[in-house]
Amino acid sequence: MGRVQLVCRLAARDLRRRPAEAALLLLAMTAATTTLTLGLVLHGVISKPYQSTREATAGPDVIAGVVPPAVGRRPADLAGLRALAAARGVTGHSGPYPVTWTRLAANRQSATAEVQGRDVAPASIDQPRLTQGNWVRAGGAVVEAAFAEALGVAVGDEIVLEGRSFQVVGVAITAATAPYPEVSCLGFCPGPAGLVWVTRADTRTLTPRAQSLSYVLNLKLADPAAAPAFARTHNPPRDNAPPGTRPADPEPPLLLAWQDIQAASANLVRNQRKALLTGGWLLVLLAVASVAVLVGGRMADQIRRVGLLKAVGGTPSLVAVVLLAEYLAVALFAAAAGLTLGRLPLPCSSTPVRASSVARVFRRSACRRSAS
Repeated sequence: MGRVQLVCRLAARDLRRRPAEAALLLLAMTAATTTLTLGLVLHGVISKPYQSTREATAGPDVIAGVVPPAVGRRPADLAGLRALAAARGVTGHSGPYPVTWTRLAANRQSATAEVQGRDVAPASIDQPRLTQGNWVRAGGAVVEAAFAEALGVAVGDEIVLEGRSFQVVGVAITAATAPYPEVSCLGFCPGPAGLVWVTRADTRTLTPRAQSLSYVLNLKLADPAAAPAFARTHNPPRDNAPPGTRPADPEPPLLLAWQDIQAASANLVRNQRKALLTGGWLLVLLAVASVAVLVGGRMADQIRRVGLLKAVGGTPSLVAVVLLAEYLAVALFAAAAGLTLGRLPLPCSSTPVRASSVARVFRRSACRRSAS
């Protein structure tokens, strides 16, 4: 019998004699490998979930909005909003889109909804990316993913806006606002509000008067890093009167840079990200400790076997190779299983990114990066 064949037979026989210990060792090593694989796959995506969403949805650099005056029957100042599209440094825009706020009812729950009227055709700037279903159509609404998860609604469900029933035809993500329940509006939204997209015509049916509609405009800048400076330059001087409460004079546009939305989005995922990373490292440490304990226990049980091998002429190197072969076989199998399991939660599907479920964001963002 050759030396290699002898080592393999001795290692295989020892593993068969102690299947429970071998299984525990395999489980601990597989858990450690799986956790490390997940950490490597998600590296870079965990720290930049908003940037991934921004790239996937052609996110705007600046969002501008106007509201109608509180007094009188004058509409919002669309002329002032459209003038921003021709401002220096602006290279593109989408909108203006009509916006209204209303109560949404679904699954015996009620929440404030920011309803935005959109075109059926895709926009070049801020085109929400669908994670489920299709884009807006007459009588059909698309719900922001985090808001949909909070309400427990999915494609095919019904929601009620201002007493009118809409079918949820899609769930989508956007970089133009922070995910629900974070607030990243332009200062005139009534607290935390979830975003819902419908057609322009459906938006107008949700308001008693067309003059009560607000509007938003998405801007693309030649230098995205200059968005905060652009917003400061074009924002009106601050005063003590909140938007929508001044006299009948037209309300000036209010601007918000994408960096401000990123900061609001980070508040949502920061704690979840820390918990995920902390739990991952604790699992790795636990797996390593378990491997050390199991290996130490098995080495103690091998003393009699080592004596028998030496008694029949086995050299110290042969004994070491036999013991190493056992653990190497388990380690290789555990590594293969861990790499496979670590990739299973990250299937690259044709459906892209963001729900308030952080894992879903990471999964789909990683797929897009690997595809590119």
